[in-house]
Parts: sequence; C-alpha cells; structure tokens
Amino acid sequence: MTTPDNDLDTRLDAATVTTLAEISRTDAKSGVLLTSFSLPLAALVAVVPGHDLPPTVGILVGAGAVGLIAAMLAVLVVVHPRLSGAPRGNFLHWSLCTPEDLVRDLQTSAAADRATQVIHLSQIARRKFVGLRLAGIITGVALVALGAALLVALAWPGM
Repeated sequence: MTTPDNDLDTRLDAATVTTLAEISRTDAKSGVLLTSFSLPLAALVAVVPGHDLPPTVGILVGAGAVGLIAAMLAVLVVVHPRLSGAPRGNFLHWSLCTPEDLVRDLQTSAAADRATQVIHLSQIARRKFVGLRLAGIITGVALVALGAALLVALAWPGM
C-alpha cells in the first residue's frame, strides 16, 4: 500500500524527470537552431561582399542578416547557464556547501525542498522555451526579408 508521502515522492520524482527532459529538449533544439542559422549567414558573408546590390536588395539582405544574428543571440541566451538562485537539493547549491552542509542537505528529503526544486527547474525550462519561441519569430521575419531580397534581385533588370 502506498502512503500519501510515497505517492507525493513518486509524483515529485516524475515532475523532476519530466522537467529535466524538457530542459534537455530545449538545449538540443538550441544546438540545431544555431547550426541552422549559421548556414545562411555564412552563405551571405561568402556571397554578398564585393557585389553591387540594388539599394532595396541591400537593405533587405542587411535586415535578414541582422535578423539571423539576433536569432542566434536569442538562442545563445537560451543555452547560457544560470548559476544563481539554485534551491537546496541541487548541484549548484551543493557547489557552495561544506561537506557537512552537503550531508545535511542530502539527509533532508522534505517534499517542500523537492517541490521548490521542481518549480525552479520549471522556471528554467519556461525561460528556455520563451527564448526559443522568440528566436523562431525573429528567424521568420529574417527569412521573409531574405526571400523578399531574392525576389527583388531576380526581378531587378541587369541582375
């Protein structure tokens, strides 16, 4: 028979595992996005310099490049570790402990401490998702600008 405390421990463990998986997922997506953003930016850097672009095309290419750079910066903020404000029961907290403090912390498995840790991890995951969403929106705008630059360049006489 499970007691209410055992049931709560099980749910807190599941919540911790789920939240850590979401953090991992956002970090994996961030790596893919950084790689994806760098490819068109590298192409622009390789192709555009030294070419006389019509003013409209130049402005659109510039806006697209700035957008890709902004999206990359947003993703870098997502993966940037936050090292302050760690709750008890967390390796960041333990890094500041004495051996005695660590033993005392590990002996305490209070549900409130574990719940605080789940909340803290959930806040980290939420910030990461918000950052990825922002990077996606910025990328969409940058791609529209780059697509428009391509269309204008194709329609421009003599290009």
